[in-house]
Amino acid sequence: YPMTTKNYFIRSFNLILYLFLFAPICSAFGWLFNYLSVQLTNITFVNLDTVKSITDIISSVCHGFALISLLLALFLVGLEIIQRLKTDSLWNYIQSVYHTFLLRHFLFQRERVQKISNLEHQTVTTINPIHNGFNRAVRKCIVDIRKDTITIFLKVPRDQQGQKILKEMEAQLKEEIVSQHADYYFSSPIRVRNQLWFTGQKR
Repeated sequence: YPMTTKNYFIRSFNLILYLFLFAPICSAFGWLFNYLSVQLTNITFVNLDTVKSITDIISSVCHGFALISLLLALFLVGLEIIQRLKTDSLWNYIQSVYHTFLLRHFLFQRERVQKISNLEHQTVTTINPIHNGFNRAVRKCIVDIRKDTITIFLKVPRDQQGQKILKEMEAQLKEEIVSQHADYYFSSPIRVRNQLWFTGQKR
C-alpha cells in the first residue's frame, strides 16, 4: 500500500537542514561581535563600556543560538538514526539524504540569461518568478529509501505556472527516478491535495 503521509524522516529533513545552516551563521555573527568587542577595548579616548557590554551580550546570544541549533539538529538526526538501526539500516539513511539532494538538483530550474543586443552587448539576467515558485516547492522534495520500498515526496507548486512546469517534467522525472533506483519498480504517482507521491517496491 503506497504511503501518502509524511513520516518522521520526511517531516524533519528540512528542519534539520535549516538548523545545520543556522548554526554556523549564528556562530559567525558571534565571532564578529566578539571581534568588535575586542576592538572597542583598544579605544581609550572615549568610554565605550556600555557599547562593549551590548556587543558582549549579542556575541553570547549568537553563540548560544549556534550551540542550541547544532545540538537540536544532532538530537533530531540521532532520533532518525536510532529508528533506522532498529527497523532499517544506516546506509539507507545516508542514501536517502544523498538522493534527496540529487533529485532536488535535477528538478531545480535555473535562470535563463537573456542577451540584450545593444551597442555595449550587455548581458542581463532576468529573474523568472515562475521558477521562484517552482524552486520553492522543489526545496521540499524528499527521497526516503528503505529496505523494500522507496517513497518520493514532492510538493506541488501553488501557482498554475509552477504546476505546468511540473506536469511537463513528469515523464522526465519518472525516467530520472527509475534510472536512479533501477532495483525498484515504481507505480504511477499519486496526488493528494498539494502533494505528489512516487512509491517504489524492491524488485
